[in-house]
Amino acid sequence: MNRKRAVIVTSGFLLFISCFGIWSLWEPDRTLSEFENRVLAKFPSFSWDKLWSGRYTDQLDDYLVDQFVGRDNWVGLKSDMERMSGKTENKQVFFGSRGYLFERFTYDEEQLSQNIEQIARFAERHQKDVDSLSLLLVPNSQTLNGEYLPKYADATDTPQSPLMDQIFSELNGRVAPVDIREILQQKKNTAQIYFRTDHHWTTRGAYYGYQAFANSIGLSPTPEAALEAKPFSDAFYGTFYTKANQRDITPDRLELLETSLPEYEVCIEGQSACENSFYDMKAQNERDKYKVFFGGNFPLVTIHIPHEEGNKDRSIIVFKDSYANAMVPFLAQHYSTIHMIDMRYFRMNVDEYLQEHHYDDMLLLYSVATIAQEDIFKWLN
Repeated sequence: MNRKRAVIVTSGFLLFISCFGIWSLWEPDRTLSEFENRVLAKFPSFSWDKLWSGRYTDQLDDYLVDQFVGRDNWVGLKSDMERMSGKTENKQVFFGSRGYLFERFTYDEEQLSQNIEQIARFAERHQKDVDSLSLLLVPNSQTLNGEYLPKYADATDTPQSPLMDQIFSELNGRVAPVDIREILQQKKNTAQIYFRTDHHWTTRGAYYGYQAFANSIGLSPTPEAALEAKPFSDAFYGTFYTKANQRDITPDRLELLETSLPEYEVCIEGQSACENSFYDMKAQNERDKYKVFFGGNFPLVTIHIPHEEGNKDRSIIVFKDSYANAMVPFLAQHYSTIHMIDMRYFRMNVDEYLQEHHYDDMLLLYSVATIAQEDIFKWLN
């Protein structure tokens, strides 16, 4: 490169940075990136201590990067360029075919062993107190849709099906396994079981999970034909989308599947008033539209349905992660009392709570990832 060309390139670069820098300072700061689903950095407060330690310059750097004008477009453009160069993943999310995104799954064997041991101890204490104590595991999307993974992704992605076999085997005799793999395989060609842009199963997938659970404990599940489908959004972008920053992907569709129920009550711990719906429809206007189901995750949710039929005067407690939120409404056809406990936030003594409330059935409903990765099952004991 000769001297003249170097001057032109350097001047052009400085002009570009200066124009966009001034434009960024002129634009009002944003607090949230809808595209990345995260809070953006604010202008840092100044102190000599922060300046001396380097924290002020680090925070200022974060602020300038986050508030750079057109940030969402630049982030998306970067992802597009990486895909065009042949890159098949971004931030642990694989770019699959047919618009599917998949998160790479890994786990720590020691954490998994500890979680299985904690569940076993808990089940040994309480299996005699209920008519049924079941464990329903929800595998990840690639367990069902592995043919859409990019080539060579399986070299770094741990399959969950063998883990499910291991968990069910080691808890054999303590919990009744609810293995949903077969029914999901049967339905995958006729129904959307998982979202393409999110880690959750769809309402339809949750319904098939409910079918398997109901059959496993002798309940007659509500027929699929009796459900009324109520689509409410064609613009759902989930957690994988925000991690991968892939702009040209088609959004997912969200729907409710409802049947008639007597007027019921949903009470969420910490809220002043109970609701009369499982669904928080205000969330359909938010970034995380999956929060439509119960408004998100809470330590304790209690549901009362005043069924007149005597065979529905039953109760169930569900220990759960967010996958249960789409499935629990189907259980309302069979129980007059449903309690949901999320061990990520519940800090009461579980044994005392179970002594205070009697339940006919107990269900542990978790994704395989939660069982394998989360350090939360110690709170059961």
